[in-house]
Amino acid sequence: MNPLLTPELGTYVWSLVIFLTVLFVLKKFAWNPLLDFLEEREKDIAESLKMAESAKTDLEKIKDESEKILNEAKKEGKTIVSDSKLRAEESANKILNDAKEKSNEFLDDAKSKIDIEKKRAIKEIKEEVVDLSLELATKVLQRNINDEDNSKFVKSSLEAVKVDEAKS
Repeated sequence: MNPLLTPELGTYVWSLVIFLTVLFVLKKFAWNPLLDFLEEREKDIAESLKMAESAKTDLEKIKDESEKILNEAKKEGKTIVSDSKLRAEESANKILNDAKEKSNEFLDDAKSKIDIEKKRAIKEIKEEVVDLSLELATKVLQRNINDEDNSKFVKSSLEAVKVDEAKS
């Protein structure tokens, strides 16, 4: 038989010793650093996941807070807008009321001026009528009546004019 195909017991033993030595050397110098590296890598990954989860939680908190702030800002904005509208309406009403009051004052002033002018015109017309009546009466009376009757007529006419003036 061929010695390469059927090894002897010494070859088995030496092969086993060499295999165990290589296994020991590999374990000591290759696998332990590799396992340490993998453990460190695993720890780094776990820490990164924790940090990512923490960041995600913080981000959600910030998002909630920003939504609260945004909602409060919207509420304040609506309040400001409604207050502004109310103030604008109040201001418009005040301006309108002031304008109505000034218009009423102007109308009252105009009515009083018209009334005063009317009374003065009526007084002037009455005076003119009295003057014309006196002139006419004087001319008529000079032709028909004596001085005594004339003065009685003038006095009664003046009293009638005074009564008319008192009525108006």
